[in-house]
Amino acid sequence: MEKQKRTKKVKTDKVPKPPAPSTKEGEQTATWTPGERFVVVRSGLRVSDKDYPKADDSRAIAERDFWQRVVTRHPDGTRVEIVVFDKKKHRIW
Repeated sequence: MEKQKRTKKVKTDKVPKPPAPSTKEGEQTATWTPGERFVVVRSGLRVSDKDYPKADDSRAIAERDFWQRVVTRHPDGTRVEIVVFDKKKHRIW
């Protein structure tokens, strides 16, 4: 006695596609390019999940100064720097 094979009939739902973005004449579109974002690191390790558009951003400098005060009060030989964001080194887990 042979077993009959049944094929499943699955009805697939179509995924809606978003409309293509329209750009008007003279309108600027923001595109991300590597090397645009900066992060604060302590001995190469990222200290927070914040990133900044410029290295001389006032918030980035304030965060760097905070961590520099921590290192000054509790010296452990680490360096605090504002560096270019690297996707592999500066991941947020």
